[in-house]
Amino acid sequence: MDLFAPSDPRPVHFMGIAGAGMSALALIARRQGVPVTGCDPEPSGAADVAALGAVVHPGHDPAHVEGARAVVVTAAVPPHHAELERARALGVPVVPRKQALAQLVSAGKVVGVSGTHGKSTTTVMTTEALIAADLDPTGVAGGRVEAWGGNARLGGNKLFVVESDEYDQAFLALTPSIAIVNNVEADHLECYGSLEALETAFVTFANRAERVIIGANDAGAARVARRLSVPVWRFGTGEADLRLTEIEQGKDGSRSTLVLPDGHRITLALRVPGLHNLRNATAAVGAVLALGGALEPALEALARYGGLGRRFERLGKSGGIDIVDDYAHHPSELAATLSAARQAFPGQRLVAVFQPHLYSRTETHGEAMGRELAAADLVFVTEVYGAREQPIPGVSGERVAEAARRAGAETIFEPDRSAVTRRVLASLLPGDIVITLGAGDITRVSRELFECLRSA
Repeated sequence: MDLFAPSDPRPVHFMGIAGAGMSALALIARRQGVPVTGCDPEPSGAADVAALGAVVHPGHDPAHVEGARAVVVTAAVPPHHAELERARALGVPVVPRKQALAQLVSAGKVVGVSGTHGKSTTTVMTTEALIAADLDPTGVAGGRVEAWGGNARLGGNKLFVVESDEYDQAFLALTPSIAIVNNVEADHLECYGSLEALETAFVTFANRAERVIIGANDAGAARVARRLSVPVWRFGTGEADLRLTEIEQGKDGSRSTLVLPDGHRITLALRVPGLHNLRNATAAVGAVLALGGALEPALEALARYGGLGRRFERLGKSGGIDIVDDYAHHPSELAATLSAARQAFPGQRLVAVFQPHLYSRTETHGEAMGRELAAADLVFVTEVYGAREQPIPGVSGERVAEAARRAGAETIFEPDRSAVTRRVLASLLPGDIVITLGAGDITRVSRELFECLRSA
């Protein structure tokens, strides 16, 4: 069936429509004129698609699927969920989200942006660079972009820039023309069983491309690169085909000389802080080059790039305190984000408020999470946000907090989520920078802090 045919009056129903991946597909469907319904226990995340006329239900109910042309579902939904059982009883097709995405982009070239870290930012940077290069891509990202009115940008149907997630092997449903591989570290091993199997999946994904643009400063990416049989450009510092050199970092952003594969040297300047963002932007430049786009306007677009939701998102300053919200939930992401905070707010006391995400990830990386958090001056750690997982005996946020203490940070473990905002607020001083970190509902704490400080 043509899932995205606007001529069919029946809606496509998205289960978990407020999730980053689902809301992007729902947004594109609505912008193409497709009727959309959806449901989610936390429907506020679907505000963009609801504003376009989608019917969004709070919570789940088997009646939601009646009259739908198809039900789109993620791997996080149990296969015997009542809504899915009802859909099957009615003969309504149940389509995995990864297959729906593959169908959406099947008509054109795909730039598939993959990696353990930096996928969303690199996807948006690449989309913006290709827009400026007059290639009119459709972009599908895992974070909200204010200028897009959501986390998807509807352009033409000849070029797609797609965040390509390794969870549930979803990226293996795609056949990219250009594959970007930022980095490959141990994550989502519940889906793969081992790091070797995860790396093999990245090899399979990247080997489908005509050109691979892969990180030069990551050991896992280097192992993947050695196994590829298609043309490769490595990007980053040191030995690289797209090489960053003469790097300057200050509170107002970063700049570097970027040496291109043909030896030509250009200046890459960014407003957003962090060496990791210079690397992300370099991958975007590589995509423009690979597709034959105009480089100068692409560089200008990257210089204007202001970020996306929950990726070093500056909420503002109140009571002399700067508040930033970030999605970082893996040790490498914590290190990159806290380093960016030091760059953007030099000399200020850094208060990190971290919510571990998933019991399995905390079991594997809890010690490393704590060590990286110790880069802050004061650390708060909450209990684990379990999301789709059940608790694992002996695994809690206290493991992360203890590791941060051993690494030398003043650390407070607060297992009661409802008490976190109050305890952080009581510890803040004028001139602080407080940054909330994690992939769960910790984002609410940053907003609560901002409102409390503003009302005070």
